[in-house]
This record gives sequence, structure tokens and C-alpha cells, in this order.
Amino acid sequence: MRHSIRTRLLVFLIALIVIPQVLIGLVVGVQTFHTQSQQALLFQDQTADNEVNQLSDFFKGQQTQLQIVADEDQLRSATSAQKQIILSGVISQQDAFDQIFLLDGSGQEQVGVSRNFAIAPSDLVSRAQANEFKIPVAQNKVYYSPVHTNPTTGEPVITIAIPIENLASGTVDSVLVADLRFSTVQSLILGNNPVNVQTGNHSSIYMVDSANRVIAHNDPSVALRGLTFVPPAQDGIQNGLSGTSAALATSGFSLGDQTFTVVAETPASEALASATSTALFAAILTLVALVFAIAIVLGIVNRLVKPIVSLAATAQTIQLGDFSARASVTGKDEIGRLAQAFNSMTAQLQQTLQGLQDHVEDLEKARVEREKLVKDLQAAKRLAEENSRLKSEFLSTMSHELRTPLNAMEGFMGIILNRIGGTDFNKATEDLLIRARANGKRLLQLINDFLDLSRVEAGRLELANQPFFPERLANRWRDEISVLAEKKGLQFQVSLDSTLPETVYGDEEAISKIALNLLGNAIKFTEQGQVKLAMERSNDNWDITVEDTGIGIPPHAREFIFEEFRQVDQTSKRKYGGTGLGLAIVQKYARAMGGNVTVKSELGKGSTFTVSLPLKTTA
Repeated sequence: MRHSIRTRLLVFLIALIVIPQVLIGLVVGVQTFHTQSQQALLFQDQTADNEVNQLSDFFKGQQTQLQIVADEDQLRSATSAQKQIILSGVISQQDAFDQIFLLDGSGQEQVGVSRNFAIAPSDLVSRAQANEFKIPVAQNKVYYSPVHTNPTTGEPVITIAIPIENLASGTVDSVLVADLRFSTVQSLILGNNPVNVQTGNHSSIYMVDSANRVIAHNDPSVALRGLTFVPPAQDGIQNGLSGTSAALATSGFSLGDQTFTVVAETPASEALASATSTALFAAILTLVALVFAIAIVLGIVNRLVKPIVSLAATAQTIQLGDFSARASVTGKDEIGRLAQAFNSMTAQLQQTLQGLQDHVEDLEKARVEREKLVKDLQAAKRLAEENSRLKSEFLSTMSHELRTPLNAMEGFMGIILNRIGGTDFNKATEDLLIRARANGKRLLQLINDFLDLSRVEAGRLELANQPFFPERLANRWRDEISVLAEKKGLQFQVSLDSTLPETVYGDEEAISKIALNLLGNAIKFTEQGQVKLAMERSNDNWDITVEDTGIGIPPHAREFIFEEFRQVDQTSKRKYGGTGLGLAIVQKYARAMGGNVTVKSELGKGSTFTVSLPLKTTA
């Protein structure tokens, strides 16, 4: 057993110390290699970016020189001989230009100068069909041509065309055209300029046009060979222009519609030399550390084995159920303190087991009490539901019974007021009868609201599914409501969506209750302005929208206005009357038909209620 413990401990310590050390050394080496590799690639990126900045500034500078010449009043008013002198001065001062021409409004070359030979008037041609004339004239912008070869010198050039505006008409009436030599660009890449880009001994920098042709290289012979190179999609270690592995970094810039890419290339072995040597040093250092770690592990194994064996034997005794067993290891080192902690833990474990038994008993008592509470709550819920059902049935029955005598009273009042059967009375009596009839109607309406509400709550609402005509229904609502609107001096507008079907299936009476409740409220709470009724189609639904310019609803009141007997406040109740049942009926009827009702309102500016119902075109 002692040999087995020693072997396992040795393996464990090696795994605990040696393997992490190997991993750390590996991670450090890889991270160091990666960091220095990234630094090498970053240097390549900076090289490419610096070169792009120089080249971009160079081209912009040449464009600016041409723009200055094009904008001079002297060029506009000069004779042909004077214009040729001005252009010759530009050629002599700016080494980058090979040829410069001034084209008139028809594209004909007026004057031209060249660095290598004289241009006679008979040599001037028309460029009316060339892009360097058409694009500046049509679009009034600077034009850069693709890179092409000068047929006389065989050197790559790029043509720059500057539009010249007529100051009176604001249109382009001439174009200044210049060929820019790439030998000057070659000088920038070679570093013969104040901003010298440092590269490695075997590094190269070259410029690629939009057709992937190498048009400038720090080795001029490469550019003359007409090589092509497609810049990689991502910078990093790729195959370079020579076909060997290299660290590549690209950066691009645009001239007009032309795009150019600058590539900084260094052989991979040279770019990553520092990173490789650093990683090798880290590997050697890790190997030396491993030798020392293994020697230390072998030295401490023997000191740990004996007390560990004793602790293992005690643990096995406790595992068999003897919680009174205690470790016999003594000493003040870590193993001794471990044995003391082990003994203390065993004693606490005994106490914990006893506490768990007591806790299980408490949980059982709590479970019995919880089951009793659940049964009590279920009984209370059933009682509440039964009380709610009885209340709804009572309201439904009482409302129905009260309507019969009230309808009779309404009929009798109508007979008396119409003086049927020889009834006669004076003006004062007539006023009292009218007031009594009005209050009877109000009471009958209140009872009707109670009856509608109680039918829904008692589950007695039976909805019809009969065809009706939305247009005819809207006209009936207009006839019933327009009188009320006219009495208050309000405008009443009705609009019907032309996409609504001619026939819709549903409960016409229930839908009328919804609309008339909303229209009645809108007129009641609107003192001036207008009330609008709209019926619109919305995908598989159709909407009834009532909009007014009334007093509006405060934000806090929108949470309860659909509750029974609730109004905004007591002031509005005293001023406008009502019982607070209309919106509750609207919401319950809408939900019973599978729809919903929403409200938008702004205090003092009006409210908009929208009832959305399923659109049924078949029974």
C-alpha cells in the first residue's frame, strides 16, 4: 500500500507541478511568438499606411496644382500663345507631369505642351469622345483615368482631367488634361523623399492598380515586367509577389473612380525571425525548469506518504459508519493540522446528522399544514365563484323584472303627452310629465345596462351569427346620433372603408350596442368640434373607431375606465351624468365576440376608441 501511495502521489505531483509548468511555458512561448508576430505585421501595416498617405498626398498635391492653374483668371482670358506659356511653366516646375492639354467646350485640344517634344497646332486632336472630356463636362468633377502606357516613352501614366467652369453661366466650358508620370511615384516608393519608409533588407513595397497590375515597385525592373498581383483578402502570412511565404500588409486609396493598393511585403523568415528566436529561448527555459521541478517532487513524496496512509485508514473506518473514529496523526505541520481538522469535521458531521433528523420532522409538519391551507383556499375560491354567479343571476332577473313596469310607464306617459283618450292638462303639468318621462327613460336605460352587463357575467349572452350590411348599419347609426350632435352644434362625420365586404356575419344588435355607447359618450363629453365614426378593414379584423375633440381622459384614469361604475372623477359625474357602465359593456361585448377595445387620449384634445372585431364573411 505504501508503494502504491507513493507512486500515485508521485504521479499526482508531477501532474500538478510539471504539466502546468509545461502548459505555462507553452502558452508563454506561443503568446510571445504571437505578440512579436503581430508586432511584425503591425510594422508592415504602418509601412503600407505611411506609403498610402504619401502617395495620396502626392496625387492630391498634383491635382491642387492643376486646380490652381484652372481657376486662374489669367488662363481664361489669355491667348493661345499665352496659354501655352502658362502650361509650359507648369511642366517645367512640376516634374510629375508629362503632358498637359487645354480642351475647349467641344473637346478639341486648344493648346498642348509635352516634356519630351514640342506639340505643333497641327498635332492637336479632338477628345470629344474620351472620358477625360465627357465625365468632367457631364458631372463637373475631377476625373482620373485607369493607368495606361505613354506610347512615346513607354512609361506608365495616369490622366487627370480638371473641369473649368464658365463664371457667368456656371457650366463647364473647358477642361485641363494632364498625364502624370509614374516615375515620380517610383521615387516615392524608393524612399527618395523627406518621409523615408524603413523596410527590411529583403522587403519590398509596390503599388497595384484596380486591374491588379504592379505599376510601381521599389525595384523598378519589377514594375517594367508587367506583373500582376491580387492583394489578399486579409493581411498576414501569405504567398508574396515572388511566390514564397511572406508577411503581407495592404492599404488602399482612391483617385476618382480608380482604386489603388499599396503592398508592404517582407519574407516570412525575416519578419518572424525575432519571434522564432524568442520562442526557442522560452522552450529551453521551460525544459530546465522541468528538471528542477521533478527533483523537488521526488524529495517531498516520502515526507507525505506515512501521514497520508494513516488518514486514509481513519477515513475508511468512518466510511463504514463509525463516526467516533479519530485520526491519530500528530504534529504541528500542515499534515498535523489536517488531521485536527479531519477530527473536528467528523465531530461536526455527527451533530449535523442529528440536526437533519430533527429538520425532517419539522418539514413533515409543515407539509401537513400546507395541505390543509390549500384545501381551505380552494373552498374559499369555490364559495366566491358561487357568490359571483348568484349575484349575476340576481342582477339579470331583477333587471328583467324592472323593465316590464318601466316600459308600461313609458307607454302611459306617451299616451298622456299625446292627449290620447281625451286627456287634458296645463303647461306646468306638461313640463312635469316630460321630466317624469325623461327620468323614466334614463332609469330604463340604466336597467338595460344592468341587464346587458349581468347577461355577460352570468354567461347568458347568446351572440347571433347572421349576415348584416356594414354600410346600412353605419347609416342607421348616423340617423340615430346626428340629432344629438346637432343639438350640441357638433360636426358628425361617418366614413366607411371601401375594402370592407358588402356583407359581414355577426351579431348586429351587439355591435350596435358597442357603437352607440361609444358615440353617445363622445357627444356627451364634447362641447365643441366634431365626432368621427370610421369603419375600416385591418387584415383579418375590422375596426370601429370613434374619435372626438372632447375633454380627453387623464393618463391615470385609463387604467379603470372600463370597470363597472367607474368614471374619471366625481366632477365629471355631476356635470355629464351617467352610471359608468357604458365602457364596461363595450369591453365585455367586444371580448365576447373575440375582439378587443383600445383607447388613445390627450387631456383637453379628445379621445379615440377603437374596437377591433374578427372579420367573418361566412356563417
